[in-house]
Amino acid sequence: MSTPEGTAAATGQLGERRLTTIHAIGQSLAVGPIFSAGLLTGLVASVAGFNTPLSVVLGTIGALALGYVISVFAKRYAGAGAMYEYLARGASPDVGVVGAGMYSLGLLFLGGGGVFIGIGFLADAFFTQHLSIDIAWWIWGLIGLALATGLNHFGVRLAIRGVLVLAALSSIPFIITAIVVIVDGGANGNTLSVFDPGQTSWNDVFKGILFAVTLFIGFEIAASLGEETAEPARSIPRAVLGTIAMSAVFYLLVTYAAAIGFGNGKGIEVWSTSPNPIGDLAHQYVGKGMATIIDLVVLLDAISVAIAFTVGASRIFFALSRDRLLPRSLSGVTRHATPLGGNLVVVGAGIVAIIFGLATNYGKAAGLPDEIMAFQITAGAGSFLIEFVYFMLALVALALVWRERNAIVKVIVVLVGAATPVLAYKGSLDPFPKFPFNRGFIFAAVSAGVVVLWYLFLKMRHPDRIKEAAQHASEHHGVPPLDETLDYKPGHGEPVVGPTH
Repeated sequence: MSTPEGTAAATGQLGERRLTTIHAIGQSLAVGPIFSAGLLTGLVASVAGFNTPLSVVLGTIGALALGYVISVFAKRYAGAGAMYEYLARGASPDVGVVGAGMYSLGLLFLGGGGVFIGIGFLADAFFTQHLSIDIAWWIWGLIGLALATGLNHFGVRLAIRGVLVLAALSSIPFIITAIVVIVDGGANGNTLSVFDPGQTSWNDVFKGILFAVTLFIGFEIAASLGEETAEPARSIPRAVLGTIAMSAVFYLLVTYAAAIGFGNGKGIEVWSTSPNPIGDLAHQYVGKGMATIIDLVVLLDAISVAIAFTVGASRIFFALSRDRLLPRSLSGVTRHATPLGGNLVVVGAGIVAIIFGLATNYGKAAGLPDEIMAFQITAGAGSFLIEFVYFMLALVALALVWRERNAIVKVIVVLVGAATPVLAYKGSLDPFPKFPFNRGFIFAAVSAGVVVLWYLFLKMRHPDRIKEAAQHASEHHGVPPLDETLDYKPGHGEPVVGPTH
């Protein structure tokens, strides 16, 4: 039944369940495979060296395990709050509220704030270098903020169409560059030695895995569309696992081409220290024109990342407000059935992040521009928070799959998923980073403290609200699990172990 325009705003509900698997894939795929390949693969190379492709393959296993963890919940629950509702319904409302706080702030650090600093300096560099247009980076950041929140305001389907178009266009020059390098043979010819840990060491390979996993952060963002997806129990797991698989193939292609293109030895140093390594490869093997295109598509994909994170962040704030865990004013929706209050939160976070990039001088100590250092700090803080939520999800999923069919296999996969964020923490904090790189962890720790205080306030003043947390996910969009060994309570969304009726 169609919802008349304006009804959503009156009832505090999002749009009809009309989104498909393609929309869900578009939402997950938007979270930066091109952006990550362009800017973050050098980080893996800085520790894994010539074996970076091997680290990517092994890191993919961890990412797929985490993807399976998300699918465990997505087959059972669907709602705008995603991780919040998964934890609240799968474990307890208290766990869900704490996890929601961690996850929502993580999204703001990554995509509701920090990404607009990234868009600013990428746009500034591109337009200054290639078009001689000199506009301050923070103005470009504000333009990116307006684009991301504007597209989300006018409808999620419009936003995801924009994401899909950007992702498709952005991948083409990367793929062409990688193929040209591989056909040419790179610096010393094609070789499978990139998968031989003897080129570096197993220790270096494992360090590389820890960073390789960060390439996939945000893959779960499709779950935020559960309330607007026609068949969330099928579409969300397919989108999450499909996105990880497609991204893994892309990362493997690009990192293999980069490894042989730069060559072993000193070439790896160039790869790991270059601000735009794939652009450098394109310039060397294809031509200056392709290098310019690479610069452009990395910028376009950064905008795509911002759109996807805006969609996800705005919906979790909407869900928390609808459940009276945040001010009810944030539960308002537009006549396009998109979260008005949630969008405004992202706008506020984006402005704060840009001011942070302008006002701080952390870059001086690191020998980097202040805005780049500010971006690294916000991205690091967001990653720490979201990785913690991954760990929480894995522990809860362990209890859910314990009595299902093929439980041993499922438990092993979930344990791999739980180990992945733990190893990521170890790789990031051992040894503990020096100033100013330690600021990301400090910001995350302070944010976690704020979340705990928020939870304690609600627990003391409004325990009834915590008790009723995430009821919308089950009451309106409960989805029975696909595993036939589970029964389902209609209208409550609670999976119950027992024989099928």
